[in-house]
Amino acid sequence: MLPPGWEADASVVAQVEWRRAAAASAGLTRELERLRFEWRRPGAVPPPADGRLRFGPASDEVFRELFASVAVGSLDDFTQRDVARCGISEHARETLDYYRSLPGNRSWWRVARTAEGQLAGFVIPSANDGGPVVGYLGVLPALRGHGLADELVAEATRSHAARGADRVRADTDSLNAPMAAAFLRAGYRVTAARLVLSARGGEG
Repeated sequence: MLPPGWEADASVVAQVEWRRAAAASAGLTRELERLRFEWRRPGAVPPPADGRLRFGPASDEVFRELFASVAVGSLDDFTQRDVARCGISEHARETLDYYRSLPGNRSWWRVARTAEGQLAGFVIPSANDGGPVVGYLGVLPALRGHGLADELVAEATRSHAARGADRVRADTDSLNAPMAAAFLRAGYRVTAARLVLSARGGEG
C-alpha cells in the first residue's frame, strides 16, 4: 500500500524499487497499480440522481448474465485476465459466487434500466471486513461512453448512505481512467495506491 502520488516522492520510490527488484528475482514481473477511493461524511454528500436510470432488484441469473455482458471490452485488468483464464461464462459464474460470499447484503444489488426500460447495467453495493464498499458496477457495452457509470457510483453511494454509512470505499485500476474519473466526480478522493506484483500469466 502506497500514499497517493507516491511516484513524486523519492523516498517512497526508493522503497518501492528494492521491493520490485526482490519480486522480479522471484519471477513477479507483472505490475498493476490499484487506486483506493473513499467517500466520507461529513465532507461529502450523497450524489443526487439525475433521472436517466431506474434501479431495481433482479435474480442471480440476471446478474450472472450481466457479469458476462460487461466483461466484453472491460478495462479492468483482473476481468481481462480471468476471462482469458476460464472464458466469459465461467468468469461470470465465479464472480457471482464471489460477490454472494461477501458480508454485504444480497438485497442491496440493483440492475439499472433507462427511462425507456432498456437494461443498461448494474451496481453491487457491498461490504468487506473494512466496511461498506462499491463492490462492482458495469455498463453494458452498447451504452458506454454516455456517463452512466456516474449514475451507478451515485446509486451505490446513496444506498450505503441511506443505511447510515459515513464512509464508503472503492478500488479501480489506475489505467481505468473512466472509472477513476467517475469516482472523483461523485465526491470520492484517492486515499492510497496498491501496487500488485505477480507472475506473468498468473492470477495476481
